[in-house]
Amino acid sequence: MPGGSGLPIRRGKPVEREAPAGRSAPVRSRVSGRGALPGQGAAGVVWADFALLEGAGLGSYEKRALVTLAVHGVADAATLCRDGDIPTSKIYAAMESLGRDGLVDIRRSRPRLYQALPADLLVDRLAAQVRERAEQAVRRIDGLRDALARLPHRLAGGERRADMALGSESHVKRHVSRLAAARRRVLSYLEPGDLRAIEQVREAGFDVLRLIAGSRRRSGFEHRVMIGFGRRDGAAVRRFLHAFADVLPEPAALRYCAEIGHPFHLIDEEQVVLAVDHPFAGDGRLASLLVHDQGLAGELAGGFETLWARALPDLAQIRAWPTSGSRGG
Repeated sequence: MPGGSGLPIRRGKPVEREAPAGRSAPVRSRVSGRGALPGQGAAGVVWADFALLEGAGLGSYEKRALVTLAVHGVADAATLCRDGDIPTSKIYAAMESLGRDGLVDIRRSRPRLYQALPADLLVDRLAAQVRERAEQAVRRIDGLRDALARLPHRLAGGERRADMALGSESHVKRHVSRLAAARRRVLSYLEPGDLRAIEQVREAGFDVLRLIAGSRRRSGFEHRVMIGFGRRDGAAVRRFLHAFADVLPEPAALRYCAEIGHPFHLIDEEQVVLAVDHPFAGDGRLASLLVHDQGLAGELAGGFETLWARALPDLAQIRAWPTSGSRGG
């Protein structure tokens, strides 16, 4: 024979040589028929394009199996291992996990086959899975809030924290806007200074009552509003009610009374917004305080309920106002 070696020449499937040390052999792709390039999988898939799947809760092998199956449509475990570069010891657990989540269809045949879902259906199910995980995380965070509240506090004053905002605009944007984050209940006692602050900030482009109304519709928390005012402020109150009619709570959650001089908001019996007014301070609103204190919130809630029981549900029912000397009675 030519070459003089005397060895027979094998014909048939060529033998792949072992890769030199430090270099990995190319992964053969049944789809493409050639070795996969670095950073690519079956049929030239760029894995970086599918990094979001790991953010949706899929493991690395589940991600590679899902994408490789999408290339083939239907495949067995051996094909997914070869083209997805997945260890044989990991493929069955990965596919069972994908099957439990409804992200692939499993055919109980011999050999077991896996079928990819249509792209739209797959993305919809992944989106639902992400939303469910997010909702579970929110519930766990709420549980953490309760656990922290149950901890013993060695410093009696440590439970009370306060944040101060200066002026009407900061009062509305930093403190009144917190009402939109309520989970259970908001109680608001407003006076003409509060109405003016809300109007002025809306004219500047920030409608805090619309923000609160949108959150109230989505989460369903209770919001009752009581407006206290004097003889000279009746027309201004009516203008305010007309201007904000579409974002105020329903009429059954509105009442009116003589002003007591101390407006406030209560959020979930945990936070209190207190307004500080002074006639020499610009538009009258000097500052506001956001206080985290359940004890103070409970005291003010009791006072609110007492005043609510005496307040009138209809402005037309108001015929006479107490004199300034009878405030707070």
